[in-house]
This record gives sequence, structure tokens and C-alpha cells, in this order.
Amino acid sequence: MTLRYRVFIGESKDFIENYISSLNIDKLFAKYVASVLLAHLYTLMKSGIVDRDSGMEIAKELIDIIKTDGEKLYKWIERKKIVFEDVFEAIEAYIHEVVDNGAGYIAIGRSRNDHVSTVLRLFARDTVLKFLSELLELRKVLLEKAIEFRGTIFPFFTHQQLAQCGSSAIYFLSHEYALKNAWDSVINTLRYLRENPLSSGPAAGSMIFLDRDILSRSLCLEQDLIPPYYATGSRFFLLYPASSIALTLSEIGRLVEDFMIISSTIPNALEIPKEHIATSSIMPHKKNLVTLEISRAKIKKVIGLANSLMNIYTSIPYGYNLDLQEMNAIFIEIMGEAISILQVLKDFIKGIRINENAIIEYVKDKPCWSSEIVEYIAYTRKRPAREVYMYLSKLFRDYRYGDINTLNSIISSLGLSFDDVWNIIRSKPVENYLKIMIENAWKRLERDRTLINNISEELQKCTAALISNELKM
Repeated sequence: MTLRYRVFIGESKDFIENYISSLNIDKLFAKYVASVLLAHLYTLMKSGIVDRDSGMEIAKELIDIIKTDGEKLYKWIERKKIVFEDVFEAIEAYIHEVVDNGAGYIAIGRSRNDHVSTVLRLFARDTVLKFLSELLELRKVLLEKAIEFRGTIFPFFTHQQLAQCGSSAIYFLSHEYALKNAWDSVINTLRYLRENPLSSGPAAGSMIFLDRDILSRSLCLEQDLIPPYYATGSRFFLLYPASSIALTLSEIGRLVEDFMIISSTIPNALEIPKEHIATSSIMPHKKNLVTLEISRAKIKKVIGLANSLMNIYTSIPYGYNLDLQEMNAIFIEIMGEAISILQVLKDFIKGIRINENAIIEYVKDKPCWSSEIVEYIAYTRKRPAREVYMYLSKLFRDYRYGDINTLNSIISSLGLSFDDVWNIIRSKPVENYLKIMIENAWKRLERDRTLINNISEELQKCTAALISNELKM
């Protein structure tokens, strides 16, 4: 008879078992479940609860599940045609069926609650690292564009009105800096994904003291003890990265909206990669920014999913409740959508080009230079800035967008030409400091890349040691 937790409760109904089961979603967790159970097994072997021969037989099966990313386990489940409650029940049933000796001992010193909490941390850690790596690549593309179009005139807006013009590098550097801050926020969540909940039992600890050195080294977790009730009942470690990622996407959403507004407001200002454009089914002249539109929707979706996590979480009492199981699928969806958004947007930005001629044609009859002229005249002619501002305000009183003759009159009355205006804009101090800003941004990027590489290398070593049993038990 296949091991089932509910065997003493009695029969169930198929639609109810399917309703409460998380088995399909849990496939993503299978290798992590096997890893945690393998680390647990090694501690039982060290303490003598499981003899070495039986333990190594079990270990072989768990390692196969890890190496096949759960495929071996799920093929067995398919053959059994059983709807297990979750992958934890399934993997324990599998071990009991394929290994004769020692399988009954692996349930000691653990519960599903502390193992679930550990598995979720391992899964979240890997997916957060993937998100951070993709975010690094997006930042890199933004910096490359800052270099490529440094000195290229670009429009800048306040109150959704054209406010100033300046180097395109300022635009790309500003967005990269925002994403640098977001990156810092997301990587800080990893500290909570290194907590070690193992041996916490269901809520208040286990009767068996487990070797935390093995549990920690094999899974790259901290050795520090944490309160069992928190270890099993809290999902702060999921809410924090989900919230930080939602915040990151809110920044990216503004970048997406910017590209869409600029593209629709200033004809031909951006040359868009053809892969990111689709036309209308009945209007062949249309060039729709389809990937950006979908990204805009997905960003809002992820933010909504993050709110759903908090709504579920805040409505349940402390300790483990099966409501927490429903949070897992939401977190998986958040991470999958967020990573795909970064990948698509990175490709979009990498392929765009800025058409300075089209931008200058658009802004030439719009005084995006007024603030610079106020400061320039005040500084060079030793006049109070507010006095110059008031003088220009009177000149602009009857101006309407597109009235190039009035602008010519205003500029001439100041003893300047349009060429002078563009030279003044290009000579602003911020334009001269762009090279330093770019260099500093590259240094931050390389620092962050090194940090991610070091973390990934550490995790790979832990996994390799676990699978090869090089833990020196």
C-alpha cells in the first residue's frame, strides 16, 4: 500500500483531493524538497538514527530526483495515478516504496512545516538571483545607451509638458540609477532567504536535536537558531522580495510609459526594433508598440499579485495554515512574469536608436531652453535671476506652442541666436560631468556583478557538496 497521510481519516473524493492538492505547482519545488530531505537524512545518519547502508540507498534516490529536476519522481506519480496532497507526501511515499530499509526513520526530527519553509527559501533564493541577474543586464543596456547617445539632444518633461532639453545620457543614467536603488533593495531580501527553519517541527520544535552544521553547510543557510513558531509560520521572507520586485517594476513601468509617450508624441524620435512592433489587422499603416503594451499590463498584474500575497497573509492567524500554500503559486507567477518583463524590455532598449534630427525638429518651436537662458543671462550679465525670469515671463505671455516667429523675436531681443541657445544647453555643467557619472555607474555595476557571481558560486559549491556527500559527517 502506498504511504498516504490521510490513510486513517478514510476515503475522500477526487474533486476534493484535486482542490486541496498543490502537487502540480509543487513540481517546481521537487529538487529543493529532495535537497532538504537529503540534508536531513545526512544528519540522521550522523546521529545513528539511520544506518549508513540504508541511508546511502535513500540518498541515491534523492540525488536522482535532484539531478532530474523532479522528473523521476513525477513519472512515478504518473504511474501511480494518485493525487498526493503535495510533493512532500509524494516524495516520502516514493522513498517508502523503492527503498526497503530505513525509509520509516526519515520522518523523525522534522515536519512538513519546517521543510516547506526551507524549500520555499531555497526556491525564492534561486529565482531572486535570476531576477537580479536580469536586472543587472538591463542596467548594463541602459549604460550602453547612455554612452552611445551621450551628447544627443533629448526632451525632458515635467507635469507632462516639455520642460528642458539635454543629453540623452542624462535620461538613460537616471533610469539606471533608479534601478540601481531597486537592485539594492531586492538583494537585501536574500538575508531572510538564508534563515534555517529546519528542526523547528510543526510549530514548537522537535524532540530530536539535529546537527545544524550539516543542515546549514549543505544548503548554504545560516547556522543561527530562530524561533520555531516564526520559522514555520512566517512568510515575511516571501513578502519582502515580492514587494521589492513590485517596487522595481513600478520604476520600470514609468520607463515603459516614457518610451510609449515619446514615440507617440514626437514622430520618428525613436527607431523601434521591428520585433517589438505589430500592425493593425485592418489598418496597415499602424505600428503598435505591442511588447511595451503587454509589459505595461504585466507590470500592473505583478503589483496586483504582490498585493494579493499580503491580503492572504494578513487575514490568517500565526502558525501554519493551508492558506499559506496558496501563496506559493502567486509567488511563482510574480517571479516568472517579472523575469520575462526584464528580458523583453532589455531587448527593446538594446535595439532602439534616437533620432536627434526628429527631436530638434519637434522642439525648435518650443522654448525648452527658457530656464537655461534665465540662468545664463543672470550669470553672465550680473542680473538678478528673478528679474530675468519676470522679464522673460512677459515676453512669453502671448506665446503659443508652434509660434516660431515669436520665439525668434524673444531670442533676438536677448541678443542671442538659436545656435547660441543650443550651445548654452550643451555647455551646462551636468553635460560636462556625464563621463564621470557613466564611469561611476560602471563601477557600481561591476561591483554588483561580482557580488552576484560570488553568491551563485557559493550556492553551486553547497549543492555539489550535498550531492557528492562531501560534508565530512
